[in-house]
Amino acid sequence: MSDRIVCSCITCPKCGTWVVVEREMTRETNKEKVNATCPDPECGKQFSFSPGETKVFELPMNLFERRHFYRSELS
Repeated sequence: MSDRIVCSCITCPKCGTWVVVEREMTRETNKEKVNATCPDPECGKQFSFSPGETKVFELPMNLFERRHFYRSELS
């Protein structure tokens, strides 16, 4: 299990890709909304979300390093 980590994620409203939320973004708790950009090369949508909208997943290291994943890859 040393190659798996727990991280917060949010879905891109345009393409549905799960985006890994960086710790630096979630630390800014005084902000009501956090800005993000979908890292999927075919999407790239910029969007805002509140920190309470994120979900927590345990991800394999290769998905975490890629910074985005699809639900089908979580099996």
